[in-house]
Amino acid sequence: MEDFKIGKVNIDLKHYSGNDIYSEGEIEDKLLKVAEENDPKDFRKIIEENDSWSYLYHLSKERQNIVSWLPISKNDKVLEVGAGPGAITGELCKLAASVDSVDLSLKRSKINANRNKECDNLSIKVGNFTDIEPDLDADYDWIMLIGVFEYAVSYMGSDTPYEDFLKILKKHVKKDGRIVIAIENRLGLKYFAGCKEDHTCEFFDGIENYKIDSHVRTFTKKGLEKIFEKVDITNYHFYYPYPDYKLPNAIFSDRRLPSCGELKDNIRNFDQDRLLLFNETRAYDGLIEDGMFDEFSNSFEVILGPDVNVSYAKYSMDRDDKYCVKTRIIEENGIKKVEKSAVYEAGKTHIANIKKAVDELNVRFRFSELNINNILEYDESEGKLVFEFLEGKTLESLLDECVLKNDKEAFVELFEKYKSLVYYNEDYPVVDDDFIFSNIIVNDKGFNLIDCEWTRFTKGSAVEVVSRAINNYLLPGNFRLKIKEWIDCKNDYNEDLFINERVLHDNLALSTVRHNIGKGVYDLKYMTDRITALDIKFQIYEDFGDGFSEENSYYLVDIKKHGPNMLLNIPIKENTRSLRIDPGDMPVRFYVNHIYLGDTEVTDKLIGINKNGCMDIRACVQVNNTFTFKKADPHFKLPLKGIDAKAGDVLKIDCRAEYIY
Repeated sequence: MEDFKIGKVNIDLKHYSGNDIYSEGEIEDKLLKVAEENDPKDFRKIIEENDSWSYLYHLSKERQNIVSWLPISKNDKVLEVGAGPGAITGELCKLAASVDSVDLSLKRSKINANRNKECDNLSIKVGNFTDIEPDLDADYDWIMLIGVFEYAVSYMGSDTPYEDFLKILKKHVKKDGRIVIAIENRLGLKYFAGCKEDHTCEFFDGIENYKIDSHVRTFTKKGLEKIFEKVDITNYHFYYPYPDYKLPNAIFSDRRLPSCGELKDNIRNFDQDRLLLFNETRAYDGLIEDGMFDEFSNSFEVILGPDVNVSYAKYSMDRDDKYCVKTRIIEENGIKKVEKSAVYEAGKTHIANIKKAVDELNVRFRFSELNINNILEYDESEGKLVFEFLEGKTLESLLDECVLKNDKEAFVELFEKYKSLVYYNEDYPVVDDDFIFSNIIVNDKGFNLIDCEWTRFTKGSAVEVVSRAINNYLLPGNFRLKIKEWIDCKNDYNEDLFINERVLHDNLALSTVRHNIGKGVYDLKYMTDRITALDIKFQIYEDFGDGFSEENSYYLVDIKKHGPNMLLNIPIKENTRSLRIDPGDMPVRFYVNHIYLGDTEVTDKLIGINKNGCMDIRACVQVNNTFTFKKADPHFKLPLKGIDAKAGDVLKIDCRAEYIY
């Protein structure tokens, strides 16, 4: 087959067999149509409209975060192995001088080329890596293995595929070049907490060290280190994408590990239902305290070769494009700096407003005890600000220490100091709405305000600012709730208004996209309650004209279980006027799916009357005829008068019951 171009992108088919050996099926045709007919800037709306993990995974701009923090320069040459539909290819092209992408599939390569057709520095080579490899250059500055290393068995087909893969790649990276591996941690905390293994879609598969015939394998930190040692790679550096490498919003390092309470974004079940066996934030806090976070990070990003000058990166991407910001901690000559830059061209105005905010806040607080973080550099054309890095503790962490020690006096003293600063010179026409506890560094110079990007150039309400700070502080953990007894915690701030009007605009938050995709989160108590509910004993009372009585009652035996549901088969006796059904002797939520008399549905004629429960409006949104019985004697009556029931008929109730507390 002959090479061809899509836009400015060259498609090299020298080693293409003519067949796409790997395919995700119909979704790839849909993705190709999207890439051919739409500008990448419109992908976000397409993701929101389709409620699909495949659209989110392949089209989301958050995928690029795994590489955009790296110091790739305009002089660098990049090799991307396993490019797929090009989720990160465009970002690599933006950063580097040239990019060679390799992928097994022609269709996926067409998707890649169409979404990046304006990139004149991109060449896509289609075919098996082992066939293409001999023709690859030997002077790449960066080789990217993003979600690829775990498939080395498929790439290499040898007895030592992971070692052999690295040996080959080492031949193609220049002397001071780097190989970057992004991969799940086999012992990532999310897998213990109830997420299925990403590749095999089975619970605890990686934790149990996989099945022998597994086509994919991820590793622990020590497992990766053993592989590196076998191929004489001794210069390597671990980074920790959070929540994972697929859609990261932060990159940690051994030089900047997470703090307690920082890891709050753990419900990431976009593609599969998951269990929720424990609170991951609190579990992470314990691991952080004991210095074990690196062993249980959900993902690794490992740089093989010289380390980089970035110790931390954070992305604020769940926003309108004009507010998307990348923050990095950069270390140069032993000096740390904080860099904030616009992710998109539209964000340069936002960066300029941050510069203006710092200037105006300095005027407002000139004679106060509050310092505003110093700007060291400002590049208007690049949309970039560089700030002084401040050592110290956040006010949030100091307040936490007071809460954990039950030291009300110290807490109130810090809080009152904070309030005095918020109210200082309140009439001056500038207000920082994000004047929250985590944005204040306390050190020997006093209170220092950082991160002033949500500043308005108008007179603001100090009451609202304080309310938002308290609301933000109370969100993460129950241990903080005791402060409601120490200070006035009434909430006078509309957080939704702040987020929707100023941050998201008309976009959906990633958490909303996750919810719309529709995968469930089932906590342990929910699961055990469902199992317990399957053993509910149904007592049937029969009214033959004299009302209900224990003498005319029995426990139903004919119950057929199907999944979480049950089919109750209740025989109708002669002269039965009505039935009373008692689902157990505890408060219960009772879902009636269908009621049949023989083969005729009579649900609408029977349900919804004579019950001591109440209609559960929330559940009714999804399941009709749902009742919540809050009392210990749940029951409902079914008058048979209107359904022409005769002796010998069977009333069939398809239902589900769950104990509640």
